[in-house]
Amino acid sequence: MASLQKNIFVIAPLFGILFLVTADNQMIIPLLPTLGRELETSVEKLGWLFSFYALSAAFFNLLLGPLSDRFGRVLFIRLGLAFFFLIALTTYFSENYLQLFCLRGLAGLTAGLLSTCSISFVGDFFSYEHRGRVMGIVLSSYFAALILGVPIGAWISQTWSWKNSFLLSAILALVLLCCSLLFFPKESYAFSPHINLKTYFLVYPQFFTQRETAAAVAVSFGVSGGTLAVMTFISGYLDQIFGLKPLEISWIFLSAGMGAIIASLLAGLLSDKFTKRNIFLISNTLLIIPLLLLVQLPWGISLILTFSLISLCVGFRQTALQTLQTELVPTSQRGAFLALRNSCSQLGISAAVFVGGILYSTIGYGAVTIMSAIMTLISSGILYRFIREPKR
Repeated sequence: MASLQKNIFVIAPLFGILFLVTADNQMIIPLLPTLGRELETSVEKLGWLFSFYALSAAFFNLLLGPLSDRFGRVLFIRLGLAFFFLIALTTYFSENYLQLFCLRGLAGLTAGLLSTCSISFVGDFFSYEHRGRVMGIVLSSYFAALILGVPIGAWISQTWSWKNSFLLSAILALVLLCCSLLFFPKESYAFSPHINLKTYFLVYPQFFTQRETAAAVAVSFGVSGGTLAVMTFISGYLDQIFGLKPLEISWIFLSAGMGAIIASLLAGLLSDKFTKRNIFLISNTLLIIPLLLLVQLPWGISLILTFSLISLCVGFRQTALQTLQTELVPTSQRGAFLALRNSCSQLGISAAVFVGGILYSTIGYGAVTIMSAIMTLISSGILYRFIREPKR
């Protein structure tokens, strides 16, 4: 286990990969009003793009996760980046909602694979005692995507066309593919040629029969679904209530992302010093307060600060939870378990966004934030009751 400085050329591309897959999905959020007008589609129907993306990621994660334990993470990271490049480039030439819908499903496939393999790679390469700070750096890419990816996507859309955002994603995927070829090891530390693939897929039922792993996937379902439901429909809410344009909406993501990056880095350091479990429980439970306050505020500094507080809590929560989950199973099962975790996470997103779309259309955005707060509270209860801090 070498120092962070020695492994900077491993950590930086991993940061870039998660930045890419996050920005590629989240940059659509401030574009929903624009896409609705250009494609003549309702906001509720555009929300299906996120549901299909998540369902695709969930399904193919289950198929490909055990294969990364068999053949190594690096191979699948490279394949994922190559396919991501082709899909993003094809999206640039899409002409209608149906084409965009299908391509978002394919993007979800590759994004889920890249996310699973990247997080598994961190678990393979760094010891649990020091993994929190590395995970904090890598996962801060999620929130860097809010600061850079979402505003840049909104600016490109407003200046040229929403399609140019996907062209930029294709270029970044190609650059990261070259970095993986240059700097990643030839095979990952999880490479296990002795595993029988026919029987290895049966590992999934085992995870559901074990208390901690079953609870971990339930927590991922709840926290991911609750967060993405709030984020998906906030641009429609701001456009409808306050008449904000995409570039103006992007400012709320900019301020939120800055706080979340700081939180993610601090969470890595604090979780190594204290416990990942406690950091998650504190930040996730506190998240309920700003969620319920969000729709009570007028547009301005108070609303921006409240949304920033949401991202701050999410940043602390995300780093602690994912670091904790990498240690719940042995290395030879890490890819399969994180694939299952990510699949349940994507299913949570799909279900919450689908239900959130109905609530948003019939009741309003306030109902979406209440649903998110309930899912968040239940997730804290499950982790507190069933998951303990792994022994070092």
